[in-house]
Amino acid sequence: ILGPLHSFFLMRCHNLVAANTGMLRVHHAALFGSRAGCSPSRLICSAQVTRSSFIARAKNANDASVLLGPFTSTGSFDRVLEEAGVVVSHIGPDEVTCNFAVSDSSCNNFGTLHGGFIALLVDVVGTLALLGRDPSQAGVSVEMNQSFCTAARKGEPLTCTGTVLRYGQTLAFTQVVLRKTVDAKLIATGRHTKMFLR
Repeated sequence: ILGPLHSFFLMRCHNLVAANTGMLRVHHAALFGSRAGCSPSRLICSAQVTRSSFIARAKNANDASVLLGPFTSTGSFDRVLEEAGVVVSHIGPDEVTCNFAVSDSSCNNFGTLHGGFIALLVDVVGTLALLGRDPSQAGVSVEMNQSFCTAARKGEPLTCTGTVLRYGQTLAFTQVVLRKTVDAKLIATGRHTKMFLR
């Protein structure tokens, strides 16, 4: 009775897992309208996808290149990067490059890129730069600062570059620079210091 519908549900869940490379918890319940069987309109299905953090994905693969492409969030504080369409276009041992266009989810009340979004970029892109050096060592934040140089308006394409300035035994120092893609005008710059827990 539930054969075709159940198969369709499982296929949809499989596609969710393939798209999100995460663990899937599935809940479904059939409410029977009669003893003869289940009405397809009465089938209730839901799926919840749990994703790994970008730090865990790099560490588990022992390769930071698994982070290339659209940034994917666990749904926590960094979800705004996914919503804004941030794409990791290059990751290497000393530098990472990300691209995105200023969107509603990254704007302040004036229609320009929010300072809190820039701070999050300095945090995440600085960490991505370190993962390019060693995918098993993301470190923990010790100090971070940003300087806001000029505004970026909604729709403007931006390029964000994170560079490893120094990589020591205990501390690592990164610099993140955000520029307009069209004319390379400086939007913001930031520094991020991280400590390795050994």
